[in-house]
Amino acid sequence: MAEFSRSLAAQCAAKCIVDTAVECGVVNGQVAISPHLAESEKELIIKMLRKIREEYGENSGVLQADEVSSLFTFTFGKAAEAVTNMYNHQPDNFELTGMLGGQIPVYAEDEITEKFKNSGFPAACAENYLNWSESNSALIASTDPVLLLFEALKWCFRLSCNYAIEIVEKKSK
Repeated sequence: MAEFSRSLAAQCAAKCIVDTAVECGVVNGQVAISPHLAESEKELIIKMLRKIREEYGENSGVLQADEVSSLFTFTFGKAAEAVTNMYNHQPDNFELTGMLGGQIPVYAEDEITEKFKNSGFPAACAENYLNWSESNSALIASTDPVLLLFEALKWCFRLSCNYAIEIVEKKSK
């Protein structure tokens, strides 16, 4: 049987990102879902988590604020790629270039890329997540900080995909 735990902290980390999406206008109602994007999320998150564990080891502790910011920006950009791939019936090929360093190549439709560049969503996610985690140190004390961060990143991906889908739908009208 798989190892798991129940975590109020993980739920709160996810809510932090959902609230940020609402504040930034990335979500204005129902969230779009798709089996393709669920598989994309799974593939991306597993690759990212594996890379973090390779770089820093298990229970590696706290990443630096600039690395957290880069992870949110990276996840945001990869959501744009995933939605572009979905609409173009192409497989995902998530490269991890720039994941922690901020120089992130994004291969997405021009309209999505342009709107994403002008969005403050990933920066707001990082700022709100870092502020939340600092303010809730007692709540998160017994939680693996990397898993907690990745719970927030999953929601960043989902809500960023929703935003990209809305961009494509508006363009096609």
